[in-house]
Amino acid sequence: MGADSPIGAMIERWNQLPRARQIALAGIAGGALLLLYFVFIASSKPNLVVAYSGLQPEDSAAIADQLEKDGISYEVGGGGSSISVPANQVAEVRIKLAQAGLPKGTASTGLEIFDKTNFGATDFVQQVNYRRGLEGELARSINTLDGVRASRVHIVIPKEAIFQEDQQQTTASVLLQLQRGARLNQDQVRGITNLVANSVEGLQPSGVTIIDETGHVLFDGATLDSAFSTGASASQMELQRSYELQLQRDVEQTLGKVVGPGRSAVTVRAALNFDTVKRVQDEFGGEDDIVIRSETTTTETYTANNLNVGQVPGTGANGPADPGGNVLNGESNYTRTESTTNNEIPRTTTETVQAPGAVERLSVSVVLDESVTAAQEANIASAVAAAVGLDQIRGDTLSVTRLPFDVSVREELLPAAADGIGTYLSYLKLLLPLLAVVLAFILVMLLLRSLSKRQLVLPAPAPALAVEAAPSTVALAPPPEDLPALDAPADPHEERVVRLAEANPQAVADVVQTWMREEEKN
Repeated sequence: MGADSPIGAMIERWNQLPRARQIALAGIAGGALLLLYFVFIASSKPNLVVAYSGLQPEDSAAIADQLEKDGISYEVGGGGSSISVPANQVAEVRIKLAQAGLPKGTASTGLEIFDKTNFGATDFVQQVNYRRGLEGELARSINTLDGVRASRVHIVIPKEAIFQEDQQQTTASVLLQLQRGARLNQDQVRGITNLVANSVEGLQPSGVTIIDETGHVLFDGATLDSAFSTGASASQMELQRSYELQLQRDVEQTLGKVVGPGRSAVTVRAALNFDTVKRVQDEFGGEDDIVIRSETTTTETYTANNLNVGQVPGTGANGPADPGGNVLNGESNYTRTESTTNNEIPRTTTETVQAPGAVERLSVSVVLDESVTAAQEANIASAVAAAVGLDQIRGDTLSVTRLPFDVSVREELLPAAADGIGTYLSYLKLLLPLLAVVLAFILVMLLLRSLSKRQLVLPAPAPALAVEAAPSTVALAPPPEDLPALDAPADPHEERVVRLAEANPQAVADVVQTWMREEEKN
């Protein structure tokens, strides 16, 4: 390979570089090659997206076995509750697994249990199958509600009694498995109650019981039937819950700006007084405010002359008549006056009706992440107390604690969020190799440009330049006059070097000395 070839020229220019620069360029080239290797390895790995989430362990195991049989790569995440497959095979995998009946989930058998007729089944078996099918159909309907992950329904239908007073009531129990962070409101609970009660013959809402997976009773018909049967009680409970949620949101927004989102949990419980109080108060004026309402005066006068006055009533008058005839003649005058005055006293009647919904007691619980300092905890307690209007005289309580937070919910939400950006990441992986190639090309071009500039600025030394620039104490003899002068062809590089030597001879001498030292080292 000649020195005039491009590769030979590059090798020659490489040899002209200092050792330190050669090591630096070699390190850059090695790093670029290593980056290209990792980029190609990453791009060759398939882009996995979540195909199923919220799976039961038995469903995850069955799906993993089926994918291994089909030769499809997969990845199990979320503690075994989610399975990821290549993005370009999601639809195909779901169709194949659906054909295999996966995932089975926790759904019960519905009324399709009667699709196959069994003529040898007894009446008891038919009743049991009907109850199983009815329970499965109700569970499927409940599972369609927002916030419900799975459900199971148990119905107890008693035997018919001969007498009505001996007939027992039909009952039903509903077990709900809610999604993480979900909570059913009173309307949803009442809707589930009515759905179950109206779907089973002879079942009343008072015979329905609803609980969640933690064992918390959401509805107990034996004790809360009266509360749900009246609209006023349901409205009061909804009003109380709305008030609690409003305070909770206000405190969470405040803490989110102080400690950051996801680092605090707030729970508010309020006891409201829904009693309607009516007060009537009468106020009367004083003596100065008395007003005469009516006045009546009655006068009676009687005058009589020549009255015959007999004996004085008593024993004598009741005995035999006085023969002497003790009869007297006289006059009588009678006068009677009666006056009646009715006074009116000013009266003010005030009727006050106190609206229901007054706060009787407030309980606030704030849980902070353990990364929050103790100084922040004290300040947060004061801020929360002021935000909710805490009144210790009324009996309100506030609890602020620091505990490590569980991030499993956040980890489960990440795969769901990754599904939306999975396509963009796949495109990014395709662009990374192209960017790496462009970067390597730019580095090579910069290297060639640097070598080219060095070659043009400082060309190879000429013998004439060395003789002219190097200091010498030996006097050179002039050429003989009789010899003809040789006209060498003009070289532009040589003329440029000569002009440079004439302009700055000291710099040229330093360059020549540097070349000589490099040749001695080699």
